[in-house]
Amino acid sequence: MKLTILKTILVSLITMAATSAHAAKLYKWVDANGNISYQDQPPPKTGKILSEKEVVLKNDSAQQENQNLPEVVIYTVSNCTLCDRLVWVLKENKVPHIELALEDDRDAQKKILAKSNSIIAPSIFIGENILQGGSEENLKEQLRSVGYTLTKDQQADPSNQLTVD
Repeated sequence: MKLTILKTILVSLITMAATSAHAAKLYKWVDANGNISYQDQPPPKTGKILSEKEVVLKNDSAQQENQNLPEVVIYTVSNCTLCDRLVWVLKENKVPHIELALEDDRDAQKKILAKSNSIIAPSIFIGENILQGGSEENLKEQLRSVGYTLTKDQQADPSNQLTVD
């Protein structure tokens, strides 16, 4: 039980440290009863420090830069190679997104029809703008145009591109 609590505390400390890029100390200490604790504060005078470590965690700069940008929602269908590929591009570039199945979502279909007069998979909303079908490079261009920083911002081999016209 105590070990579970200690692990929870340790994970909490690491998670808190991960929310901003900085260095912190993590203390492992034992109290007068032999209980071991992990804390980001030095132990009381009655405790004995067993170890003291610097914990340096860095935020992913691309993920941090991509906060407060338009929401990205991608509607996909099963067995769609282009859908899978464009979802992979979003994940590879650490673009926060929501992936939703289009097949049985009547509300999504109505939303897409109202915006574009056709239902094509994948349909990607970047804020209020819609991108249907397309290519990896077109998706990347649209993401860059609204301010996303792409982590894998290299020109892909055109022979490896999937495109739907």
